Amino acid sequence: MFDGFAPAELDATHPTPNFDRLKREGAWSRHLVPAFPALSLINHTTFATGCWPEHHGVVSNTFLDPKHGWFSHATDQDDAIWRTGCETMWEAAERQGIHAAVFNFVDRWRGKKQLASIVNPEVLWKDHEDDETILQRAFKALKDNSPNHPRLITLYFEYPDSVAHGNGVTGPKTQDAVRRADAIVGRLMAALKALPPSREGTLLVGTDHGMKDTTGFINVTRLMNMYDIKATAAVDGASAFLYLDKGESADRVQKALSAYPNAFTVYRTGHYPPFAHLGNSIRVGDLMLVGKPPYRMVDSSALPWYVGWTGGNWLWSPIVNTGPGVVPSTHGYDPAVVDMHGIFYLWGAGVRPGEIKRLDQVDVHPTVMKLLGLQPGRSMDGHAIAAVQ
Repeated sequence: MFDGFAPAELDATHPTPNFDRLKREGAWSRHLVPAFPALSLINHTTFATGCWPEHHGVVSNTFLDPKHGWFSHATDQDDAIWRTGCETMWEAAERQGIHAAVFNFVDRWRGKKQLASIVNPEVLWKDHEDDETILQRAFKALKDNSPNHPRLITLYFEYPDSVAHGNGVTGPKTQDAVRRADAIVGRLMAALKALPPSREGTLLVGTDHGMKDTTGFINVTRLMNMYDIKATAAVDGASAFLYLDKGESADRVQKALSAYPNAFTVYRTGHYPPFAHLGNSIRVGDLMLVGKPPYRMVDSSALPWYVGWTGGNWLWSPIVNTGPGVVPSTHGYDPAVVDMHGIFYLWGAGVRPGEIKRLDQVDVHPTVMKLLGLQPGRSMDGHAIAAVQ
């Protein structure tokens, strides 16, 4: 998986010989549709499990949980302890006697227990192993010809997302990140081609979400101050959950925040639109705000310090179209925003070449399991795509 890989990022970049080859020789789509909100952690978990968030329990990059407290993708390890249900593809494979290797992907550990036969250490993301280290781990696993060699190898790379946020969907540095991804794809293809005649392999390249350029932001902290909303907010990308204090009126807050229909929509828990698949657990709070392009959602922690000093959280408009806090691109919108869709490729053994018009993130897990000749994980919501023979 490459993080935040929108088709527009690939369209803007030349040359990309290895992605071009994947498209010529394999199955491909410009419409891998993410789970909502179109954020990283929720879609990493959906990709791995084939479950919607209402079933696996990871509802955003940041949320409150009554047992485990506050989760933040920015500071916490992505431990499987946060998952409340479903099996990852590597857990399902291991349960059926097939060994798996997982590098830098979420959900490879549950506490001190590793969930696949081969995993790299679980550390804070700032200390994660670099690309070359996990590639060499993957090549070692792929070259293992012993009877118990891993048949499923999963890798995660943090770009183009990590670059596009600060440089835009088609910026020169984002294009450099895409070329870097293309080089990795080429090395993986070559490694599969080098397998002995008795073995064959398939390469699946996917992403968690797309990316869209932005020109403004919605300051949730300012909104809460403006309307004296007694709540805790979990804000990321283009969405926010509000956990209301005891005694605060959900009706009052919804009415107050409904004054900005051009910038965002307010939903009560249990009254989400069909695309949400979030359920109604306590993790999603009492109200959900969903931003509309070209705005992202922020709270005071995401803004430069001087915004607070100059009254940004008390005096400015809550809807800001220029200035400090505006970033070139983001994600997290309703999946009907096509820019949230990501790339998808299948290449190698068992693949029927051609375009796939659309697939959902939940379809990746069952597709992988079908390629392996295994049953999908428990409580799975997706379907294997027709491109798998």
